[in-house]
Amino acid sequence: MTTFRFPDDPGSAVLDLTTTGLSSELAELEGRLHVIRGRLDAVSRLNEVNQAIQLAADRWAATVSLQQEPFGYSLKQAEAILEMPMSWQCLDQAERLSQERDGLAHQAARVREHIAEVLALHWFG
Repeated sequence: MTTFRFPDDPGSAVLDLTTTGLSSELAELEGRLHVIRGRLDAVSRLNEVNQAIQLAADRWAATVSLQQEPFGYSLKQAEAILEMPMSWQCLDQAERLSQERDGLAHQAARVREHIAEVLALHWFG
């Protein structure tokens, strides 16, 4: 079994690089980042987003509208935006989303870096 611990976190869990767990962890991080980026964009242009939602005949139409210009959100992002409560318009919620985005981006970068290091060790000894 090829394992790896984050060097700056001795208590971190062991990563088993012989399974698909590491790549699925990275995929989960990237998926969450994708949704958060869409939500943050929506928060930054709430008037436009709210207008598109208000003019939609139903939820499906609102989802479609958010996927088209001028927004271009993915289906996952559009659905996540529609799930946002009104309280997310508060500044503290936007800050929380930004902090979560930054943390996830850092974590994903660390996972990518460690994958590259382990692969380099495996291939180039």
